[in-house]
Amino acid sequence: MSLFHDSLLASRSLLIAIPTLVPATAATADLVDRWEIGSGDNTAMIQFDFLSGNTYVVDLSFDGSMSGQDAIQMIAADSTGAGFAFSYDVISYSFGDFLVGIELDSDADYGDGSAPPYIDYWHYWTGEASGPWGESMVGFGDRLLTDGSADAWVFGTADAPATIPAPATLAILLPALAGRSRRRAG
Repeated sequence: MSLFHDSLLASRSLLIAIPTLVPATAATADLVDRWEIGSGDNTAMIQFDFLSGNTYVVDLSFDGSMSGQDAIQMIAADSTGAGFAFSYDVISYSFGDFLVGIELDSDADYGDGSAPPYIDYWHYWTGEASGPWGESMVGFGDRLLTDGSADAWVFGTADAPATIPAPATLAILLPALAGRSRRRAG
């Protein structure tokens, strides 16, 4: 094979690789902080996306199963010990509680969806650790978290929760991209 042919193949593989990287990183969140609370054999991730664009993640450890509402109560009870401030507000109805306000460190959003355009409330999303997000079809009092569960609360938009790249993914991608850049320069 000629040097020109090898360069052409390298260029084609670069063009193929770039589009697959862009969607994975284009919709990332401004992850402000991440904490771990609780103890036990099971772990669930709870994500909070504020209207400001800030995202926070709490990784809960627990035994057995717990409801999404129990998870919020656990975060409120253990947040100070974990080094952050967390409070929430609910409206209670006969069919269950409706989460209307969350304050986490310096971010706070409150709404019940009663003002146009009727999306100013905390939208509840559920998923599993490696699966896609889906809008919850049950209230957080009825949602059962198990090992690997993921819940997200997104305020003021019907958009899916922000994508947060895993630290291991960034550790692999950044050196590869930097190395690719160096090879072309030399």
